[in-house]
Amino acid sequence: MIRTKKSAKKKNFDGEFDITPMIDVVLLLLIFFMVSARMAPGANARLPKAKYGELTSMHDAIVLTVKNGSNDSVEVSTPTGKRFASENEQQSGEIAEYVANGLQYMEKKFVLIQAEPNVLTSQIVRIQNAIGSVLDPEQKILVAVEH
Repeated sequence: MIRTKKSAKKKNFDGEFDITPMIDVVLLLLIFFMVSARMAPGANARLPKAKYGELTSMHDAIVLTVKNGSNDSVEVSTPTGKRFASENEQQSGEIAEYVANGLQYMEKKFVLIQAEPNVLTSQIVRIQNAIGSVLDPEQKILVAVEH
């Protein structure tokens, strides 16, 4: 019986790895998390307390006061006591009309929103969007959070 020596081929390691499978797995995971993630554009967060502010003249501003209402709604009013509707879409329309009239006839320069600290950010953004629909690009909206 003659034994032959099997020649074992050894692979020489050249110091490089094939990372293609790892990249494939990472991209599949990324796609999975992007598809399965739930986006919340109207996330409800509380307004933060202001650290710094800008002094403004109340005579040049249209002032709106925002307070918490019932069922995540807000009560919006003017300094004279005029209250806007409680339903969100109707309220947004009334606010836009009030601001447009204030800018045109009362010659106000900007809009100031005074809000309670527990008003939801999504409500402030909704009000800002209603106001922004009638503002010129150079006019601004200021938000003040009462302590």
